[in-house]
Amino acid sequence: MKASQMICVFLLSSAWITTTFVAAEDMSGIANKAVGKSTLDQPGTHPFHLKATYAPSLERDKASNRTGEIEIWWQSPTKWRREVRSPEFHQIAIVDGQKEWQKNDGNYFPEWLRELSEAMIRPVPIPADALSKRIKTAEVHHVFTQTNIEWQAISTPLSTPPNEQIDGKGYLALSDKTGLLLYTGGPGFNGLYHDFKDFHGRMIAYTVAAGYVEVTAKISVLEDLAATPEDYFNATAPGGDGEPIQTVVLDESNLRKNLLPGKSFDWPALQDGPLEGVVWTEVVVDRTGTIREMIPPIADNPGVKEAAEQTFRSMQFSPILRDGIPVQAMGRLSLRFKTVRPSGIENFDSAHNYFERGRKVSCLGSGSSEPYLLRAEFQIATKSGIQTGRYEDTWISATKWKREAWFGSSHLVRTEEGDKYYVISEGPEINLLAW
Repeated sequence: MKASQMICVFLLSSAWITTTFVAAEDMSGIANKAVGKSTLDQPGTHPFHLKATYAPSLERDKASNRTGEIEIWWQSPTKWRREVRSPEFHQIAIVDGQKEWQKNDGNYFPEWLRELSEAMIRPVPIPADALSKRIKTAEVHHVFTQTNIEWQAISTPLSTPPNEQIDGKGYLALSDKTGLLLYTGGPGFNGLYHDFKDFHGRMIAYTVAAGYVEVTAKISVLEDLAATPEDYFNATAPGGDGEPIQTVVLDESNLRKNLLPGKSFDWPALQDGPLEGVVWTEVVVDRTGTIREMIPPIADNPGVKEAAEQTFRSMQFSPILRDGIPVQAMGRLSLRFKTVRPSGIENFDSAHNYFERGRKVSCLGSGSSEPYLLRAEFQIATKSGIQTGRYEDTWISATKWKREAWFGSSHLVRTEEGDKYYVISEGPEINLLAW
């Protein structure tokens, strides 16, 4: 589409506001109660034995080999035994007080399997007091019959040493009808929860789904813990691995401290969309410093995604250590891209220039000292006629803002807070929305 074929008409439909984030202090107790009610791994839980099987949620992912079993014997938060089985990895883990014992068949614990095994017994791995603080500064949205709560990353850590699960971006949703969890997510955890049943006063989801390639676990056994062999929770038993597998969750700055120098690369010339922007992904690094898992990159311009994926996968890290022992690590990585148009192609900057002109007409976000919320409509001439899209701009400051656009079946969100970026882009017309 040529620049001359696009017609953009902005219709402002909102005024200045003092804040764009809804105070959620009244939701703190409600959300903590819902999380606590569905958490098995906490003081006061009746000792239990749990067994579940898991498999990919979608038929298209059946070949991913993500099948197996999870079994847990639990006496208290500091005394338990867990066994996870998959075609490529098998682990027996025992925790008894400060001691931990593991026997691993495989040198890499898949992150999707770790998150799934924890989601069944601890949907939000954030202490209740820290979760309360995060929710009190969150955005709260009531949509149909559910309440969505979303908190942003903070620059002042709540924990020492900094813990990205506590300090990073996260969210959860509650059913307004039952008060129970619908889904949760954040650095190193995520889950969808269904089929709740009572277990000694806890309401436990018997169907839990997690992961980018979604895997669903179904609990077949949740019963009182029966008598176990005397050495069943022995964390000093012979035959264990010398270095148990541990996984840490890092923010980007700490993850990059172990990034080794790599080869320089050039971004491809782009016919459509913005020439500058950000592309990011989430990765899991094994104990040797090699990336083992990565979500498909999300970019301001989808045209750079293939080059970005190759670049991310070529990254190598020095082993990440905790107490001198190599650990697995997961975190987010981002890159800024800057490129040009192919020779002979008309310079067309997608909807970016039009959005920016619309904002600057009223000087919004251009030297302004007041937060604002702008809502607008725009029109684009397509082969099927004039179509209308929507645009929303939430602006707190030059380094803290959120922009969101919808056109047809496409949707794009971009936020910035300090040096952190968040992008969601989906749909066939995403090139028109990218800014």
